[in-house]
Amino acid sequence: MTQPHLSPSVRSGEIIFTSGQLAFDAEGHIEGDVVHQTRVILQRIASLLAPSGLGLTDIGKTTVWLRRASDFEAFNAAYASVFGAHRPARSTVVCGLTVPEALVEIEAVAWSGGSA
Repeated sequence: MTQPHLSPSVRSGEIIFTSGQLAFDAEGHIEGDVVHQTRVILQRIASLLAPSGLGLTDIGKTTVWLRRASDFEAFNAAYASVFGAHRPARSTVVCGLTVPEALVEIEAVAWSGGSA
Protein backbone atom coordinates (compact mmCIF):
# COMPACT_ATOMS: atom_id res chain seq x y z
CA MET A 1 0.00 0.00 0.00
CA THR A 2 1.30 3.46 -0.88
CA GLN A 3 2.03 5.66 2.12
CA PRO A 4 -0.83 8.21 2.30
CA HIS A 5 -0.04 11.93 2.10
CA LEU A 6 -1.26 13.02 5.55
CA SER A 7 -0.31 13.76 9.14
CA PRO A 8 -1.61 11.45 11.89
CA SER A 9 -2.69 14.56 13.82
CA VAL A 10 -2.45 18.33 13.49
CA ARG A 11 -2.83 21.08 16.07
CA SER A 12 -4.49 24.36 15.12
CA GLY A 13 -4.58 26.67 18.13
CA GLU A 14 -6.48 24.84 20.87
CA ILE A 15 -7.92 22.23 18.52
CA ILE A 16 -6.28 18.92 17.61
CA PHE A 17 -7.52 17.03 14.58
CA THR A 18 -6.62 13.39 14.04
CA SER A 19 -6.68 11.76 10.64
CA GLY A 20 -8.86 8.72 10.27
CA GLN A 21 -7.22 5.91 12.24
CA LEU A 22 -7.21 2.22 11.40
CA ALA A 23 -6.28 -0.68 13.69
CA PHE A 24 -2.84 -1.43 12.24
CA ASP A 25 -0.54 -3.49 14.47
CA ALA A 26 3.25 -2.99 14.68
CA GLU A 27 3.75 -5.12 11.55
CA GLY A 28 1.22 -3.12 9.54
CA HIS A 29 -1.57 -5.70 9.65
CA ILE A 30 -5.19 -5.29 10.70
CA GLU A 31 -6.77 -8.21 12.54
CA GLY A 32 -9.72 -8.93 14.78
CA ASP A 33 -13.39 -8.14 14.87
CA VAL A 34 -14.95 -4.69 15.06
CA VAL A 35 -14.73 -4.67 18.88
CA HIS A 36 -10.98 -5.33 18.83
CA GLN A 37 -10.38 -2.84 16.03
CA THR A 38 -12.41 -0.13 17.80
CA ARG A 39 -10.40 -0.54 21.00
CA VAL A 40 -7.07 -0.46 19.12
CA ILE A 41 -8.08 2.67 17.22
CA LEU A 42 -9.23 4.54 20.33
CA GLN A 43 -5.98 3.61 22.06
CA ARG A 44 -4.09 4.95 19.01
CA ILE A 45 -6.08 8.21 19.16
CA ALA A 46 -5.31 8.54 22.88
CA SER A 47 -1.60 8.16 22.07
CA LEU A 48 -1.85 10.90 19.42
CA LEU A 49 -3.44 13.28 21.95
CA ALA A 50 -1.07 12.47 24.84
CA PRO A 51 1.90 14.61 23.69
CA SER A 52 -0.40 17.65 23.98
CA GLY A 53 -1.43 16.62 27.49
CA LEU A 54 -4.87 15.53 26.30
CA GLY A 55 -6.87 12.35 26.52
CA LEU A 56 -10.09 10.85 25.25
CA THR A 57 -12.19 13.06 27.55
CA ASP A 58 -10.93 16.10 25.63
CA ILE A 59 -12.52 14.84 22.41
CA GLY A 60 -15.54 16.86 21.35
CA LYS A 61 -16.38 15.06 18.10
CA THR A 62 -15.62 11.80 16.34
CA THR A 63 -16.45 10.60 12.87
CA VAL A 64 -16.72 6.84 12.41
CA TRP A 65 -16.83 4.81 9.22
CA LEU A 66 -18.08 1.21 9.50
CA ARG A 67 -17.72 -1.34 6.73
CA ARG A 68 -20.93 -3.16 7.73
CA ALA A 69 -24.13 -1.85 9.30
CA SER A 70 -24.45 -5.21 11.08
CA ASP A 71 -21.37 -4.29 13.17
CA PHE A 72 -22.97 -1.16 14.63
CA GLU A 73 -24.18 -2.65 17.94
CA ALA A 74 -20.85 -4.34 18.70
CA PHE A 75 -18.93 -1.22 17.66
CA ASN A 76 -21.16 1.04 19.78
CA ALA A 77 -20.72 -1.18 22.85
CA ALA A 78 -16.91 -1.19 22.49
CA TYR A 79 -16.85 2.58 21.88
CA ALA A 80 -19.03 3.22 24.95
CA SER A 81 -16.89 0.94 27.13
CA VAL A 82 -13.78 2.95 26.26
CA PHE A 83 -15.34 6.42 26.60
CA GLY A 84 -17.39 5.63 29.71
CA ALA A 85 -19.40 8.64 30.89
CA HIS A 86 -17.81 10.96 28.30
CA ARG A 87 -20.07 11.23 25.26
CA PRO A 88 -18.50 13.22 22.42
CA ALA A 89 -20.65 14.18 19.45
CA ARG A 90 -20.37 11.47 16.81
CA SER A 91 -21.30 10.81 13.21
CA THR A 92 -21.30 7.19 12.03
CA VAL A 93 -21.37 6.27 8.35
CA VAL A 94 -21.51 2.84 6.71
CA CYS A 95 -19.27 2.66 3.63
CA GLY A 96 -16.39 0.87 1.96
CA LEU A 97 -12.96 1.39 3.53
CA THR A 98 -9.61 1.68 1.73
CA VAL A 99 -8.02 -1.31 3.48
CA PRO A 100 -9.89 -4.61 2.94
CA GLU A 101 -9.28 -5.94 6.50
CA ALA A 102 -10.49 -2.72 8.14
CA LEU A 103 -13.94 -2.92 9.68
CA VAL A 104 -13.90 0.55 11.27
CA GLU A 105 -12.07 3.87 10.89
CA ILE A 106 -12.29 6.70 13.43
CA GLU A 107 -11.13 10.31 13.40
CA ALA A 108 -11.39 12.72 16.32
CA VAL A 109 -11.36 16.42 17.11
CA ALA A 110 -10.12 17.39 20.57
CA TRP A 111 -9.95 20.73 22.34
CA SER A 112 -7.13 21.73 24.68
CA GLY A 113 -9.00 24.62 26.29
CA GLY A 114 -10.76 22.51 28.93
CA SER A 115 -13.00 19.48 29.09
CA ALA A 116 -15.00 18.88 25.93
